[in-house]
Amino acid sequence: MPFVATCSSIAPTSCGHPRYPRRVGARRFLLMGSGEFEPWSEEVERVALEDRPGRVAIVPAASAPEGDEVFDRWARMGLEHYAAMGVEAWVVPLKRREDAERDEVVGALEGAGMVFVSGGNPRYLGHAIDGTPFLDALGRALDAGTVFAGCSAGAMVASRRPDARPRFGAAWVSGLGLIEGGSFGVHWDKARFIPGMRPFLMSRVRGGWFAGLDERTAILGDGSSWVVHGLGTVTLRMDGRTRSFRAGQRFETPA
Repeated sequence: MPFVATCSSIAPTSCGHPRYPRRVGARRFLLMGSGEFEPWSEEVERVALEDRPGRVAIVPAASAPEGDEVFDRWARMGLEHYAAMGVEAWVVPLKRREDAERDEVVGALEGAGMVFVSGGNPRYLGHAIDGTPFLDALGRALDAGTVFAGCSAGAMVASRRPDARPRFGAAWVSGLGLIEGGSFGVHWDKARFIPGMRPFLMSRVRGGWFAGLDERTAILGDGSSWVVHGLGTVTLRMDGRTRSFRAGQRFETPA
């Protein structure tokens, strides 16, 4: 989705939940800087789904502020993408916060090997699901082995929760705390065209670590061990150092 971060704005358990698949290991995250439902991501999505049920719940909620036509277009793109991969998929009809309270929307996560949250408006997305039964169910599903996949806004909401009083310039960090300590920027290669923007934004993140994901670039990992996939670079800011990683390279972050 065409949302640029620079312009916006649990611990696993040893057993599963009866409504979700049995937990098969640590939580697994697939985060993308852009380019959901495009051919470049097929390989990493297949890797993400290894040892998981080959079924995907598509959540285009972040696009809902743009209207039903846009929501439906992203939903259709997702269905067509997974059909081409031979992967079963369905759309979660979550457009506004009240939807995240409905049993049928919460139940739409059941049986998914991966929940894919596509892009749009990260603040809207966070508000729509924070503190709702949908987020509770998502957490249980992740603990049971379901992969959390997010692109653009969907990746940003995996970030740590923002400070109660965020520093000036850090209001775009709007996470739900799915990955404690980590914050994510997206469309990161685009930010370089504004002189000084990337260093400024990274300096605004108080504590923890930061990963900036270029367009059509992804990281796959468990919250502490990561592998880069795709076409661009991942910029990691941690412990006062900034490093870059490309496809096939690995990096570690605090658990």
